[in-house]
Amino acid sequence: MLEQAQGLVLDPGLPAHQSISDWLSGIIAGGLLPAGSKLPAERQFAQSMGVSRMTLRQALDTLLQEGRIVRAVGSRGGSFVAEPRVPVDISNLMGLSAQLLKSVHSASSRVLSAETIPADRAVAEALRMSVGSPVHRIHRLRFAASTPVVLEETFLPAELFPGLPERDLTGSIYAVMGEDYGLAPFSSVEELNPAVAGEENAGHLEIGPATAVLGIKRTGLARDGRPVEYSEDLVRTDRLKIVVSGRVGASSD
Repeated sequence: MLEQAQGLVLDPGLPAHQSISDWLSGIIAGGLLPAGSKLPAERQFAQSMGVSRMTLRQALDTLLQEGRIVRAVGSRGGSFVAEPRVPVDISNLMGLSAQLLKSVHSASSRVLSAETIPADRAVAEALRMSVGSPVHRIHRLRFAASTPVVLEETFLPAELFPGLPERDLTGSIYAVMGEDYGLAPFSSVEELNPAVAGEENAGHLEIGPATAVLGIKRTGLARDGRPVEYSEDLVRTDRLKIVVSGRVGASSD
């Protein structure tokens, strides 16, 4: 790797750090540096390219933000090539597990809790019910292979789904809602917001408390327009690539 870096010719039309990040991105995308590969120590790496350590760090920061590398601290720390991010289309109501299985060999869920509680104001507004009305709260952790990637907190009107917390919820909740109750979501409204994991959530997701994650609030609607699900999810964007698909209508400009 250091020998390759010594032969790198920086593009004079680009900032040095961008040339380096583009070069490393190409190497990673081409499979020349497989997932888990450790990059050389920053001081040696920068010297081999003839750039400052700050310039190299800018390039590595870009790759970190793009999810192409990860950093670890400690005696065995450094920068490592990340596992490829798994694409997930949040505009597609296909279950998360089904989407993950297109890219990884296994997907699973762990139920952290399943209980019936009074709806707070945010849940009540989303589900169009009175504050304090009973809702089922399902707290789950979703895995791509053995890596936790999504922390879900789902609320369902207890009146529409009697007995749901006692069912097997390690698979698709949408399948249970549709097959057992005839009320699987037909459409949804999503709200995306940047967030920071925080202590408790970080422990579940196996990331640092200050790690940036994507917060997704979703209201699932039945075919007749009734809200049947409200969820607040935290997504590891270093492991999942969020996609929104759509199409332009014939009458659109």
